[in-house]
Amino acid sequence: MKGMKIITTILCFMVLTSYYLTADIRPPIKLSDITPPRFKNLQKPIYPIEAKRAQKEGTVFLLATIDENGMAQDIKALTQLGFGFEEASIEALKKSTFHPATREGKPVSYLARIPYEFLLEDTSPDMAHIPAGEFQMGSNNDGLDEKPIHAVYLDTYYIDRFEVTNAQYKQFVDANPRWRKDQIPREYHDGYYLADWFDNNYPAGKENHPVVYVSWYAAMAYAKWTGKRLPTEAEWEKAARAGLEGNKYSWGNTIDASKANYFDGTDKEITPVGSYPANRYGLYDMVGNVREWCLDVYDENFYSNSPRENPVAGVNSISQVMKDYVNLKDNRVLRGGSWLNSAQSSRIGNRHWRAPTDTNPNEGFRCVKSGNSSLQQE
Repeated sequence: MKGMKIITTILCFMVLTSYYLTADIRPPIKLSDITPPRFKNLQKPIYPIEAKRAQKEGTVFLLATIDENGMAQDIKALTQLGFGFEEASIEALKKSTFHPATREGKPVSYLARIPYEFLLEDTSPDMAHIPAGEFQMGSNNDGLDEKPIHAVYLDTYYIDRFEVTNAQYKQFVDANPRWRKDQIPREYHDGYYLADWFDNNYPAGKENHPVVYVSWYAAMAYAKWTGKRLPTEAEWEKAARAGLEGNKYSWGNTIDASKANYFDGTDKEITPVGSYPANRYGLYDMVGNVREWCLDVYDENFYSNSPRENPVAGVNSISQVMKDYVNLKDNRVLRGGSWLNSAQSSRIGNRHWRAPTDTNPNEGFRCVKSGNSSLQQE
């Protein structure tokens, strides 16, 4: 179907009332005594070609035991949709790993019903799907605020493939006069907001350049207007690493001027989005071009006590930030390096911060949307 994008989403566990324990026979226990398993490395099924051709979609239910090692065993399909859906789901589940269920802190086997939803959605091609799972965040070899390397689990989400451009931002200010250069309240910027724009127009010929001289407040307002939000620091780093954990850059440990727009001692300037190769997730300019605002408060010690799942510094919930962002005053995180930053400052693990009112010629942003793959008990 023309204009249709295929998205495969793995939904949450739906737990059966029966289960297995690996320990000796014990008195009957409640299901609530067990902590259910959760995704560690989630593999997406490949959408079957016969289903694509027939424009079919649907939900497959699998029955499987997640063993003490976090592997799916004895997998059986509970549905018979055909078109290769069941086979694709089983193959994906075989390759997935989990944090096993636990009882009193000890791993146990767990019988679960697991749905895989195959959807044909008219989704923007400008966002990439980042699967749920765990990754190693931080660095032990560079800045003190990057230590220690620690495991972080994130629910699935979608992230813009490109930094927000001048043309996109103009649509926002045209629709929201409060955020025009000549009308934005003074408390939301430092006096240099959209400094390279003339009145309400971006520089000629730079419609596809990333918008710069935008404060955190303005970036938040744009993201909210589009139905998105800024990425958390963890979401940004997982997307930038694109599965290559431990590397300094999206492609390896050696800087490469053909792969990123960073300052190398030569004359540099900002470039149109997508001018350099994408990373393995299909994301452009995660290293260099402009630094990108994140949702989090900057906390240099956050990695030492960061929550293991879906961490965000400074608040109890993302919705809290989105609701009250115009009243927040704490310094905010910037990630990714820029055309004005050195190779060292453009590393994926590098953390930077500014006041939320700050605007600069090398600061922009991209947006994310939350997904629906967090594991829950039925």
